[in-house]
Amino acid sequence: MEYIVLAVVGLAFLIYSLSMHQLERAEITGPMFFVIIGALLGILLPSKTAYLTRDLDHLLPLIELTLSIFLFTDAAKTKLTVLKHSFQYPSLLLFVALPLTLFAGIIIASLMFTQLTLIQAALVAIILTPTDAALSKGLLNSSAVPEKIREGINTESGLNDGLCVPIFLVLMLLAKEPASAFSVYDTILVFARELGVAILVAIAAMGLIIPAIKFAMQRHYFSNNTSPFLVVGMAMAIFSIAQSLHSSGFIAVFVAGLIFDRFTDLTLRLKLVEDSEHIADFTGLLIWCLFGFVCSYLVLPELSWALVVFALLSTTLIRIIPVLLSLQFTKLKMKERFTFAWFGPRGLASIVFTLMVIDSSIENKYLIATIAMTTILFSVFIHGMTTKPIADSFSKRN
Repeated sequence: MEYIVLAVVGLAFLIYSLSMHQLERAEITGPMFFVIIGALLGILLPSKTAYLTRDLDHLLPLIELTLSIFLFTDAAKTKLTVLKHSFQYPSLLLFVALPLTLFAGIIIASLMFTQLTLIQAALVAIILTPTDAALSKGLLNSSAVPEKIREGINTESGLNDGLCVPIFLVLMLLAKEPASAFSVYDTILVFARELGVAILVAIAAMGLIIPAIKFAMQRHYFSNNTSPFLVVGMAMAIFSIAQSLHSSGFIAVFVAGLIFDRFTDLTLRLKLVEDSEHIADFTGLLIWCLFGFVCSYLVLPELSWALVVFALLSTTLIRIIPVLLSLQFTKLKMKERFTFAWFGPRGLASIVFTLMVIDSSIENKYLIATIAMTTILFSVFIHGMTTKPIADSFSKRN
């Protein structure tokens, strides 16, 4: 049975590769296509679902590493000169809109799912707070969209994963042991460890890696044939070292990517990033196929009006209103503010958090996972179908 599944997935990649331009014209993104393939597999193989999806938690490291590569390459493509002049936008998104989005999510989840405790509702909210710029590639790669918007969305996506990790870990501890005392000092300590150590790991690692790359280039040790593995190896190593030190690997790889962007040659950097992205894209699409497969038995059978309404609210208003409020007093036009607000797709970071909840022993973990996965599923399609039209609208305006 495993080989039949692999054959179907292989054929899906073949069809996707041969018809990519046609799919893009139909506004069907890669994640959308493979979520559908995965869901169809789950529906057509119902008797094998439990067998094929056991030990899903073992896939968590693969998903984390894939996300780390995306974060590194996104950061390495960041135009710091643009970001210097428009850093206020990601700052407002991270330090004003993010807390407002989190609190709004907690309130709505508590009101709509009364069986959840306040801490469990907060878990739902924090799982769905990080955004995934990889699902907005059509917008980020469009030269018609102003650079300040593209760089702002990319930077927010890269950093909000890491900022949400310590909050998520604190909530997980409280959900496992509701009676435990967790002081403000303990919370600050978790944040300091998660963020501070991660930044130090990134600086130390790139302080060694960048001179090593330059030395290898000067001595002609470096081969173009190995270029796809260089960035992947860097991202994997930095992420894993940071995680082993109980800090945020996601913050570490994003900061490392920013340093890589600042201190390496442009031509070399673009080639290394482009080559490594192909590996990350392949693994990412496999994960979306798996996500669709899991949705076929965890989401679709449990679908209800409450889940649908919450997913729609979380994908739209719960993010849109806080972002619009945070950008209210900037010089951005209304359309630019709305673009910032709209593009908050939920992706791999939310899947990672969801799998960690499933792998835990907290109460109502499957309800939390179902709510989160329903929202991620809606986000994949809602944001996927609207990326091209919104990007094209800037082109028409220009």
